[in-house]
Amino acid sequence: MFRTLAQTPRRQFVRNSLALLAASLAAGAPTAAFAQSYPSQPIQVVVPFPAGGIVDNVTRKLGVQLSASLGQTIVVDNKAGAGGSIGAAQVARAKPDGYTLLSAFDTHAVNPLLYKLPFDSEKDLKPVVQIATSPLVLLVHPSVPAKTVGELVALAKAKPELLNYASTGAGSSNHLTAELFKSITGASMLHVPYKGGAPAITDIVGGQVQVMFVSVTSVLGHIRSGKLRPLAVTSKEPIAALPDVPAIGDTYKGFEVYSWVGLLAPAGVSNDIVAKLNANVNAALKTPDMQKFLEDQSLKPVGGTPEQFGAYMKAETQKWKELIQRANIKVD
Repeated sequence: MFRTLAQTPRRQFVRNSLALLAASLAAGAPTAAFAQSYPSQPIQVVVPFPAGGIVDNVTRKLGVQLSASLGQTIVVDNKAGAGGSIGAAQVARAKPDGYTLLSAFDTHAVNPLLYKLPFDSEKDLKPVVQIATSPLVLLVHPSVPAKTVGELVALAKAKPELLNYASTGAGSSNHLTAELFKSITGASMLHVPYKGGAPAITDIVGGQVQVMFVSVTSVLGHIRSGKLRPLAVTSKEPIAALPDVPAIGDTYKGFEVYSWVGLLAPAGVSNDIVAKLNANVNAALKTPDMQKFLEDQSLKPVGGTPEQFGAYMKAETQKWKELIQRANIKVD
């Protein structure tokens, strides 16, 4: 005979409730067990840029730390192209088992604004942890008479046809930073995009272009030899590698830009695996060896939770979206 819940004897109701609870726990058991045994094979980390760059170097160094703590080999796979979106697409389509990860650069936050991507960067990829940040340095060729940011802006306004600035390509962090600088200061400079950092740096050292925003480590030797003159850094405060170089924010309040590196996974990867990866990366970032490596690269360790990293990326996307629309920046 059919009984309503009110008619069901108390003892039977308790038995039924316990059975349902046991079933639900059993359903979640395989995921938890899998997370506990993870990783049981090598982990592939896709670096969506060529070998030898900042993302590649940081990923390989971190990989050594994670290999020791996780007990598995970390395999770095360079898949360069389209500002990092080719490698990101590969990870977005990967099996969500935690064995394919993405080491992303700052371009990851702006690529959806510039490219027609074959994936949704927010829905198809899950943040794991932010690894590090790094400011850029504003450089000029020694032939440029400006010795300060204010003098550079005054020169760019007085002689708008005089100054060209180099970037590592349309939509790159140094391109967007220069356009933000122009927007805030009213300076006039012509953009000269290059296919990568090496040719751009070669031309500014040679005087073919006069201005560039670039990562500190890639030009520190040229600065120390006097081939390039640093005017300011994009961090909130001066940095250890260039202690006498002021922040742009000292002259133009609120100007602050960082490159960053972070780890992401396919969206379907379990939260337990993400938590395990997050904990291991956070632990690695606190080791003296990793901290010295990052400091030598003018990078600052970040760490934190996946949620904090996700919020940071959303804020970056919004920040650059406004500039890209205002300056009508497009990628050919």
